[in-house]
Amino acid sequence: MKRMTLIATAIVAAACVAGQPAAAYQIRTTGRTMASPQLAADVLNDIARYSKTTAGCSFIYSADMRIVPDSQRADGGHSEIWTLNACAAKQRFRIAMRPSPRGGSDYTIQPLTGRMPLWVR
Repeated sequence: MKRMTLIATAIVAAACVAGQPAAAYQIRTTGRTMASPQLAADVLNDIARYSKTTAGCSFIYSADMRIVPDSQRADGGHSEIWTLNACAAKQRFRIAMRPSPRGGSDYTIQPLTGRMPLWVR
């Protein structure tokens, strides 16, 4: 009987983590980004929603963030390439960020690849 309780607890815990927004759990990040922690969380939440729609899963395990060289624009914006390990697959996105006239930042997310095996570099 204890084994069934343990299995049920594990299933409930996994469901809670999978149903939470990306910012609600720790994501391993590497590389460099110019995004503030709040902006990065907002972008990751949008990518998690995209992943939920396209892959049926919103869990992001890790993100490697790289600033695109020479991507600074006159409006103060720039671009980055984020490679995410989401739902047991790797996918790359171009994130374009720029100051918003309303305060904060505006951004666009462009998928650069489809879902790839994790071993692809």
